[in-house]
Amino acid sequence: MSKEILDQLQFEKNKREILKQSQASKQVQEAPKIQIVDTRKYAWEYELENYRKSKLKDKFHTFGAICGIIALILTLLFNFDAIGRFLMKF
Repeated sequence: MSKEILDQLQFEKNKREILKQSQASKQVQEAPKIQIVDTRKYAWEYELENYRKSKLKDKFHTFGAICGIIALILTLLFNFDAIGRFLMKF
């Protein structure tokens, strides 16, 4: 009778160890899946990045256009006398 009890206890002990190992292996298998999900990007994330880049590029072009217009106005103001004399010849 004691041998049967020892066999049952050994069986239960082995059963618990197998369950622990299976749970540990599940956690190991789930970990790479989480890393794969983190490295993937959805289409809306790419669209958002492109939108932000295009907005920054638009601001740069607007700033460049404003600087160009200011440079033209300053050039005309500084050379107003020369331009006036040139136009008076006609």
